[in-house]
Amino acid sequence: MIFAGAVLLSVILLIPNLDPHKPASTGSSSHDANAGPVVGDLDEEPAESIVVTVSMAPEEFAYLEEASERFRMRYPNIHVQLQNVESKEEAYTAWKQDLMLGSSSDIMLMDSGWVTEFAVMGLLEPVDSVNTANTVSDQPAKLLAPLKWNSYLWGIPYDADPSVLVWNKAMLADQNLNEPPKDWASFSELASHLTASGKASESLLYLPADFSGTAAWLDAWSSAEKRGAGYLLLNEESANRLKETASLTIPSASLNTLLLGTEMDNQRLLASVIPWSLYKGLSRTEQDKLEIDKSKIRNLWLGSRSFVVSANSDKIEAAFTWIKEMTSVTEQERNYVRFGKLPAKNSVYEISGYSGTTSQYPPSWWLPLLNEEPISEPPAPSWHKEWARWQALWKLYVTGATDITSFIGSVTASSSN
Repeated sequence: MIFAGAVLLSVILLIPNLDPHKPASTGSSSHDANAGPVVGDLDEEPAESIVVTVSMAPEEFAYLEEASERFRMRYPNIHVQLQNVESKEEAYTAWKQDLMLGSSSDIMLMDSGWVTEFAVMGLLEPVDSVNTANTVSDQPAKLLAPLKWNSYLWGIPYDADPSVLVWNKAMLADQNLNEPPKDWASFSELASHLTASGKASESLLYLPADFSGTAAWLDAWSSAEKRGAGYLLLNEESANRLKETASLTIPSASLNTLLLGTEMDNQRLLASVIPWSLYKGLSRTEQDKLEIDKSKIRNLWLGSRSFVVSANSDKIEAAFTWIKEMTSVTEQERNYVRFGKLPAKNSVYEISGYSGTTSQYPPSWWLPLLNEEPISEPPAPSWHKEWARWQALWKLYVTGATDITSFIGSVTASSSN
C-alpha cells in the first residue's frame, strides 16, 4: 500500500498544472507587450474591417496606400479599405451627407477648418480617450486649436502646409536692407521707391491664384489683436491693403515656381507668398536667393489636415489603432521627405535641431511658431461656408470677371450677412 501510494504521488507530480485559475508556465519564451503585436497572437483575434476616406492628390494617396500596407504587416487582423475623393468640395459634401445618414466611412482625413462644424452637428467621435497627455504634448498647439470644441478634442492632426512670405534677397541687398520690412508702412515706402526709381516694374509681388496666398499676405501685416480666422478678411484696413496689393501683383501664371528664386530675380519681383511644401521642394540654389519672413507666418492651421472618426463607427478601437500608426513619428518623417508638408509631431522638429538636413526634417525654428499660444479663437462652424464663398469670388477676380473693388464689396457684404 505504501508502495502504491508512492507511485500515485509520483504520477501526480509529473502531471502539468491543472488549476484553471493559475496560468500555465510559458517556459523560456516571452513577449513584450510594448513591442507591438505578434502575428501568432493576432491570428486568434477576430478580423475587423475599417473604411478610410481621404481627399488628396493621387501621389499622396499612393503613399498612404504604402503606409497602410506597412500597417497591415503589423496588424493583419485589421483590414483597411482606402478611398480617395480628389476634389475637396466633393469630399466635404459626401462626408456630411453620409455622416448624417449614418453610412459614412469609419475614418476621414479632412481639412482641419471643417472639424468644428462636423463636431457641432454631432457627427464625430471625440478623440480624447486615445489622445493622452503624452500624445497631446507631442502635437503642435496651433494644429490642435481648430480641433477643439465644447472642452473636447475632435480630430488628430496629420500635417500642415502653411503659406510663407519670401523676399528677394538681392533686391533687399540693393536697398541696403538686412531684413524685410517690418510693417506695412515700411513695405509701402519701399515699393513706392522701387517703382518710382525704375529699379523694378510696377508688379512687385507674386501671389498664387488660390485665395489662401492672398489671405496669408494680408494677415502677415495685421496687428496682434487682429489675427486669426475671424480677421482674415476683411476690415477697412486690410481692404485698403488689398487694393494696393492688387496694383502690385503679376498674374500667377507668369512664373515657373520650380525656379522661383531665379524668376523673381529676372522679373525684379520683391516678394511672394507660397506654400511651405513648394519652398521645401526648391533646389538649394533657388532657396538661397530667397529670405523667409518668419515673423509674418500666421494661421498655421489654415489648410492643415486631421483624421476624424465617425460617431456611427462600431470599429472605434481599430480606427484609432490605424490613425496612431499613420501619425507616428516614423510615418510623419517619411511623409515630410516625400511631400514637404509639415509634420504634426513636435518631436520631429526636435530631431532636426541636432541631426539630419532640411530635406529630411523640417527646420527647428518651426517648433516655437507651431506652439505659440493661439491668439484668437479657432474657426467658427460656419468657416467652410465663408471660405468657399471667398474662394469663388476670388476666382472671378483672377479670371478678369470682376475688379478688386467689386471683390471687396462682395466679400464684405457676404461676411456681414
